[in-house]
Amino acid sequence: MPTRKALMGFTLIELLFTVVLLALLAGMASMSWSTLIGSSKHRQMINDLRLVFAVARSYATDKRGLTTVCPLSASQRCIDDWSLPIAVFTDKNNDKRPDNGKILRLFKPVPEKSTLYSRTAGRGYFQLAPDGMSRGTMGSLVACTSIPGSATQMSYVALNIGGRLRVLSDANGDGEIKLPWGPVLTCPTL
Repeated sequence: MPTRKALMGFTLIELLFTVVLLALLAGMASMSWSTLIGSSKHRQMINDLRLVFAVARSYATDKRGLTTVCPLSASQRCIDDWSLPIAVFTDKNNDKRPDNGKILRLFKPVPEKSTLYSRTAGRGYFQLAPDGMSRGTMGSLVACTSIPGSATQMSYVALNIGGRLRVLSDANGDGEIKLPWGPVLTCPTL
């Protein structure tokens, strides 16, 4: 025969303790989930940038012509606003505009709560020569992704002389990347 205590169920304190414990666990899971999603978006942005420059390098060597990578203004001229879609186009006359108005590929690599800004001395474009090598002065991009309840993820993306990207990331999460030659980069406030 069951005892009287077994028939009564949970006490108010036991029920309250269980609800508080479940709320804490749900809160921790939610923070971990948003960190995971933000981190995934940042990795995807870096992978998309790698794709942009790989496609541009491929077009440069395939078409045997100068290829430009940049965001375009409404008048189809390169501008230094990397929140806009990034265009890849042949630019044989080097006027920083698509030849015959033809854009080969258009990419939108910057997800929500992320920024991408250039370190191109205000030029806002990158160029690849017909041999696939970088043309003109070098430049780089800094990618930042704001993750709620966590540190901002940051990556430095540089185009080397060979026309390939090199990526450095903020490994310790302090919001800074110290470049091997001395400068320290930080993300702007998102």
